[in-house]
Amino acid sequence: MRKKVLFRIRSMEIGEAQKTLLNLLDFLDRARYEPMVLLDFNEGELLNDIPGDIPVFFIAKGKAQLTSHSILRLFQRMERHRLLAAYRCFPELLWSKIGDVPDIEIAMMHSSLKGLMESPFKNSTKINWFDSDINFFSKYYRKKMGRMMNLCNATVFVAQSTQYNFENYLGISVSNSICIYSTFNVKEVRKKSLITLHFEDRWLFKGEKIFVSVGRLVFQKGYDLLIEIHAELIKEGINHKIMVIGDGPVYEALMKKIKLLKVEDTFLLLGNRENPYPYITKADYYIQSSRYEGYHLSIREAMILGKPLISTNVGGVKEIVSHNKTGLLTHFSRYDLKKAIKKFLTDENYVSHISENQKEINFDHYNQRVLEQLEDILH
Repeated sequence: MRKKVLFRIRSMEIGEAQKTLLNLLDFLDRARYEPMVLLDFNEGELLNDIPGDIPVFFIAKGKAQLTSHSILRLFQRMERHRLLAAYRCFPELLWSKIGDVPDIEIAMMHSSLKGLMESPFKNSTKINWFDSDINFFSKYYRKKMGRMMNLCNATVFVAQSTQYNFENYLGISVSNSICIYSTFNVKEVRKKSLITLHFEDRWLFKGEKIFVSVGRLVFQKGYDLLIEIHAELIKEGINHKIMVIGDGPVYEALMKKIKLLKVEDTFLLLGNRENPYPYITKADYYIQSSRYEGYHLSIREAMILGKPLISTNVGGVKEIVSHNKTGLLTHFSRYDLKKAIKKFLTDENYVSHISENQKEINFDHYNQRVLEQLEDILH
């Protein structure tokens, strides 16, 4: 008999946890496991990427299902949060929502962990998937996370550095913990990278050398500093473009900075793209300027597509990228990021060296090891 596995996640907006979930769904042995997905909100650009044969349940409607009428929309948003609160207070409501009793429940985001702990399915194996850097969590929330983790049957850290930072900071050891890196559907990434760009976007790839970055527009990603560095380099006559694929709460602030520094034509916020891979393929380089990270999937995807990359040395990045071999790692600072970008734009031999080394990476062997670890905790 197949084991029923319920994946809990807030939504399917573009993010690392959502990509990890999709990869797990791709690789899960359907002969042995029956996956289901539970969303807090029925929304997100990646919603349609969930395989059609997998049941998807949701507690509240998505933004796209709300009316455009401002007053009614306000009441609908209030109703969404009322529903969430109701399911938190009375988790037994999930019995009628889902119907089946899961054998295994997995919280894919730290925000889903509390719901996992309050699950009405008392006999299920409970697994917490942790992919965040705790540096910007409050002290109270960190301790709360630690207590909940130790109540789980297993906690999966997506990088060794993520586990070390969490345990070292709190001075605790998380019981039943394991480090499992994310799987990657290499064939699917390469296949999607060959899809033709939107017609209106083809003009973007003419002219100067282009860096591309994929990520939510949030403080964590460091795009505010990257804009300033870009503007300084343009003033120095070092021409290039930077394109960012993603959306988020700091969009307006970033656009204001772009206009203030007069780099509207060379630093482009493209918004969300359902398929970012053709943009990565068409660009010359990949760049990630994060202040902190867990395990950055987009970096690994850029390597799958053979893209020379620059990344700040944060979180689990150093477990993905070998400095000066498969990428250039740098500190999160104006001086170091600027120096790294200059090197890519002026040292062709160095960039070629990185490209050649990336070709030696065996992603199939990497995935096999991850799947063996996954089987161990689901068994």
